[in-house]
Amino acid sequence: MGIQAQKQNKAEIIVQKQIVAYNAKDIDAFAATFTDNVTFYNFPKQEFLKGKKQLRELFGDLFRKNPDLYCEIESKIVTGNIVIFQENVQFQKEQPFLEYIVMYKVENDKIKEVNFLKRPQ
Repeated sequence: MGIQAQKQNKAEIIVQKQIVAYNAKDIDAFAATFTDNVTFYNFPKQEFLKGKKQLRELFGDLFRKNPDLYCEIESKIVTGNIVIFQENVQFQKEQPFLEYIVMYKVENDKIKEVNFLKRPQ
């Protein structure tokens, strides 16, 4: 029995589109992958962003201030509408990558909730 490529589910495809837009620093394409009432949390359930207006402000500023910003996916777990990525993010080329565990909850083809767990330095 050989190993077969795992078929991507719809939630994973949406989250991957978000990563591509993030790396391109394309705020419009990035924001388009989220619901209007998206909520971002730092683990455990500490809300730090609510709604697409705040998302555009925070990430638009992040994209403008960090032209070298880049995220790579180290590993992933996908089950139903939940996508968990181990993400390595570099803000500036001279800086080391920071590791995050990020859980995305997708509903109706948009990301509705995001939970971040940053690995301590």
